[in-house]
Amino acid sequence: LEEGTRAARVRTAVRRRPHLPAKRETDATIMADEEATLPKSTVAKMISDLLPPGLRMSTEVKELVLEACNEFVQCIASEANEISTADNKSTITPEHVVRALESLDFAGYVPGVTEAWEATKSEGKEAREVKKKKKGLHMTPEEALAIQQRMFAEAKARYNAGDSSGPGGAALPPPGGGAALEGAGG
Repeated sequence: LEEGTRAARVRTAVRRRPHLPAKRETDATIMADEEATLPKSTVAKMISDLLPPGLRMSTEVKELVLEACNEFVQCIASEANEISTADNKSTITPEHVVRALESLDFAGYVPGVTEAWEATKSEGKEAREVKKKKKGLHMTPEEALAIQQRMFAEAKARYNAGDSSGPGGAALPPPGGGAALEGAGG
């Protein structure tokens, strides 16, 4: 598609942002607008890192780039919201974002977005597996029940035998929590 058509579609998507409140200059809407932006320092750092050595960008240009980035994100979010609503979904998924990119003629970004999405999914999966192992949830409920029943049976056998040592063989304190006093008496 030619560039004029893309710009018209993006302008249309920006105009129909149903997820944004009507513009009223109150403290609440100004704060909401400030919260819905990319971090200024992060974008400025990205710009600085991508510039060739010796080239600098004025503060005004950095702010303009930040505004363009925010507008792009809001445009994609708006289109993804419409796609998710059309699918009768209340949550925007990565598939909706990819379809929004394609719908707004930003298909060139799809491979990079898909790659980042896959990387995020695999990192999340690995993190969940590590978390499960740390919590000891790497066994099935049936295995956990079998271990619990075995431990109860061992404790009952020790109790019936008059053995007051715990599972590791260490002596447990006498009932009532008091310590036996050696050499006391008389």
